[in-house]
Amino acid sequence: MYFKRKIDLDLDLWLKQQNKAPKLIVGIRQCGKTESIREFAVRNNLDLIEINFWTNPEYSSDFDGELDVDTLINNISLRFPNKTIDSTKSLIFFDEIQDCPRARLSFKNFEKDGRYNVIGSGSYLGINGYVIGDTTPAPTGYDDVYHMKTMDFEEFLWALGYTDNQINSLVDYFIQKKAIPDNINNIYKNIFLKYACIGGFPKVVLEYINTKSIVSAYKVLNNTIFDMKTDFGRRKDKKGNPVFKTSEVSRIQNVFDLIPNFLAKENKRFIVSKVSTGSQYEKNDAIEYLKQAHIVSKVHNVSVPALPLIGSKIESQFKLFPEDIGIVTSMYGIDTVAAINRGDLGQGKGAIYEALIFDSLNKADIDVYYFAKESGLGIDFVISYNGYSTLLEVKAKTGNTKSSKTVMSHPDHYGKTKLIKIGDYNISENGDIVTIPHYLAFVLGKAKYNF
Repeated sequence: MYFKRKIDLDLDLWLKQQNKAPKLIVGIRQCGKTESIREFAVRNNLDLIEINFWTNPEYSSDFDGELDVDTLINNISLRFPNKTIDSTKSLIFFDEIQDCPRARLSFKNFEKDGRYNVIGSGSYLGINGYVIGDTTPAPTGYDDVYHMKTMDFEEFLWALGYTDNQINSLVDYFIQKKAIPDNINNIYKNIFLKYACIGGFPKVVLEYINTKSIVSAYKVLNNTIFDMKTDFGRRKDKKGNPVFKTSEVSRIQNVFDLIPNFLAKENKRFIVSKVSTGSQYEKNDAIEYLKQAHIVSKVHNVSVPALPLIGSKIESQFKLFPEDIGIVTSMYGIDTVAAINRGDLGQGKGAIYEALIFDSLNKADIDVYYFAKESGLGIDFVISYNGYSTLLEVKAKTGNTKSSKTVMSHPDHYGKTKLIKIGDYNISENGDIVTIPHYLAFVLGKAKYNF
């Protein structure tokens, strides 16, 4: 069963382009890259030529020589004698392309040639020097990069059968500043709790749709996370030998395992020195591995919550959030998942809800920061939204926003800011303060609210 994804439209538009560059799709493992590319080929009646450099490493030798397009097409044709590679009717798909750096380099020639439809995908393309000992440069500027993530809440709604018209009605309520009727509000709140329990890995969502069981979906989620964790240290040298030492793999694992502990703390800041072993450089390298493998994201503190936010980013102060809310809930265990499903979270609810809203913001491609001072002043998230620095306060239910009010009342010191309170609210507005329900956070990437 294939789920409609937002990449579908992007790929269809790419195919129609004249003189298009090869497409490169990067993202966390199991987010649906391969399935989306295969479905794209079927949808557009393209004959798929699929080369997986992980399962068929011998294919890499076809790129050892000249990288001119005619030579490469001839080499590929020898691997697929029953197929005719046609410049308009075929799709050449290089999967796990990070395992063959010269295949990635060939994109430069494919882009200049312009005859063939070429797509590459991989989960580790952000890791510099993935193949140790290989000095092949990346062909910067010769590919069209798409950063794919796991399913967001809107895609989850599509998977459940909700239509664009039904989802767009939520956007309309937001734009028109109208409260959502209680019956509709309650329906989406309950669906959002299901999404919080299982996250957006397509395999997990499919299990939930087939069984209607959170427990069954959670088991698949746990297996997915286990596979991800055992995949740490997959880097290799040119001969295919592992290059990560046991201590390095252990350090990456330790960073990953520490994330729920720090998210449960009041300020949620990740303390690098708490990583068990290694130098400061080695500990930061372990964090960077998880980041470049698209497993976690860094959310940096800013010295002042004023635009441009990147100009006041504090490089050494950050929170670490997994790229999918399902990773977070799996870390906290089945009892926490059951509590989320009941809407009855205990002490740890702040960590879950903050990670849940990050999930929505990150998947909407919104750059996210936070603001915290040693004095105790703290704002969950800060974003640039509709021309303003906008404070986001995330509450499991409702609550006061003392820190935000302090910041907003001193624009001479902190800059002019707006505030969006996200919690067990409906849509409302009071001056520069807006409230929205948790499930509506995805709309911030689709529509601009006029304060």
